[in-house]
Amino acid sequence: MIPPDVRQSAEFASFMQDINWQREKVGGFYVYLKKFPVIGSFAKCPRPAKQINIEKLAGFVKEKNIFHFKISPFLTTDQFGYEKEKRRLLKSGFKIDTDPFNPTTTIQIDLKRSEAEIFKSFSEAKRRGVRRAIKHGVCVYLSDDIEAFIKIRQQQFSPLGFLITKEMQMLWKNFYPKKADLLLAKTASGKNVAGILLLNSNGTSYYWFASALKEGKTLFAPTLLVWEAVKLGKRRGSRILDFEGIYDERFPKASESWRGFTKFKEGFSDKKIDFMENFYLKNPILSL
Repeated sequence: MIPPDVRQSAEFASFMQDINWQREKVGGFYVYLKKFPVIGSFAKCPRPAKQINIEKLAGFVKEKNIFHFKISPFLTTDQFGYEKEKRRLLKSGFKIDTDPFNPTTTIQIDLKRSEAEIFKSFSEAKRRGVRRAIKHGVCVYLSDDIEAFIKIRQQQFSPLGFLITKEMQMLWKNFYPKKADLLLAKTASGKNVAGILLLNSNGTSYYWFASALKEGKTLFAPTLLVWEAVKLGKRRGSRILDFEGIYDERFPKASESWRGFTKFKEGFSDKKIDFMENFYLKNPILSL
């Protein structure tokens, strides 16, 4: 049984509202809307735990004047009911979205095992990377300094780093301190060179944001950070560490840019999860 996704949590709904999305509920699930002059609203429903009622949805899209509706069902391709739900959505007028708004494939680490078992399951390159980072004097520590992490990301994505600032601040505001952890990696000289922002929800630790400077990558700081995230997740009582998306061969164009970090993530686990495709409806008032 897959636990409810963080995108359907009250904290995430508040975060979406803070970055200028309207939050509503349809059949008990959060739907996020963005209004546009004249044409109406764009709406998306990320990872609802159960199938959404089409009749309720039809009334909702009419009431809110929605011109484009997206949904990412929270079913995996090997779950019972996957094919039936896919047929139901297609029959209702939905089409498969070739540009998914939620990751359709991810990798997870089973945290119910012992630390020794988990570390042994890493690839030889990742185990070696952890040891090298420690040998180079890299230190990972738990921090509440979100601005330090934002600074790392801004440097990594310069000159467009300023675009990510508000989203990270609002995410931190809504999840910290109970549902978010920030791990930073610093060099022997005390310089922050990498970090991971983890969101914790329903027994899952989500590898939500990760960033590293060139110096951090050279020192294998990102690899050590994942190992420390594993240990932290276990202390927090999480059962899963979810890497939040990898390359999906079903959607090669949309996920092409994910090939690099997919290779990085695959070194930590072979537990691959394929979710149901995302779907969309254009002009849903006419379709439903």
